[in-house]
Amino acid sequence: MADTTNEPASPNPNPNPNPSTASEPSKEDAASSSNGVPSKSKPAARNAVVGVKQLDRLILRLNKLLSTPGGLASSLSAVNYVLYILTYLSPRLSKLPIPLIPSLFTSAAKPTAGNAGALPPVAALATLLAQTRTTLRLFGTFPLYAWLRTLLVQGGPKPGADPVLHRIALLQSSSYLVFQALENICVLADHGVVSERIIAALNLGEKSTARVYKVAYRAWLGAILCDFLRLAREAQVEGRRREARRKLRADGHETAIYQDEEDAKVNRKWWSDLIIASAWLPMAAQFSSNTGLPGWNMGVMGICGLVAGGERIAGLWEATA
Repeated sequence: MADTTNEPASPNPNPNPNPSTASEPSKEDAASSSNGVPSKSKPAARNAVVGVKQLDRLILRLNKLLSTPGGLASSLSAVNYVLYILTYLSPRLSKLPIPLIPSLFTSAAKPTAGNAGALPPVAALATLLAQTRTTLRLFGTFPLYAWLRTLLVQGGPKPGADPVLHRIALLQSSSYLVFQALENICVLADHGVVSERIIAALNLGEKSTARVYKVAYRAWLGAILCDFLRLAREAQVEGRRREARRKLRADGHETAIYQDEEDAKVNRKWWSDLIIASAWLPMAAQFSSNTGLPGWNMGVMGICGLVAGGERIAGLWEATA
């Protein structure tokens, strides 16, 4: 055994009596050599295994997300609006010195007489997803009809419910149903499913669907405005309730122990609904206006859509963990 007190440059006064053992490989080297795998490649192999496991977990979470109620529509919406933002930023992103990035934001082929309307891959995918979402909304009339029917069958607000909120819900459900029904008719007419005579009957003799689309989007705008009416009324009703509780406390009456936590939940939901309605409002105004909003572009539309649906998709994604 070597003397550990020796200086690094001095010879060992007691050399190893068995020189052959000095050159023996370590156990780790022997094991790696026997397996045919260099020791330096093991971290890379471990990283590859970890990457495969993470990809597997991601795919399973995506499958769970898409199988939940509303998961598919919310996912398509989020991806669609992200693509709108990328399409708007494409002139800048296409100049980035990153491999594969420029090819995503430039046309797949040079414009010719046959493909004069060729779109960059990102814009083409955004258009495809928008068409897919519109197609899926063909089935959106059924839940809207069920919502309106439930409100009508009740014959009025439930015991203890606010009658003003009930009327607002009736107006909003009717507006949404009109929007969805008219949009469905236009989509089917554009694909040759609905006769042009039906469009002409709805459109004062004109066979184009443009005006019918405009009426549909105005019904959508009306439904979104109903959200602001609902929120204003809810704030008024909730303010009265809290004032009544404050007076009870002032008179020495006890209130629920967790009332402050419940009030905080109500506040968070109210503000969340206000943000969502505020995000949808400019988009609905853009599509329902004859001239459009000044400064409107795909980037603004993408941001509005993400703000409106971001909280929902985030909640659905967290539930898959």
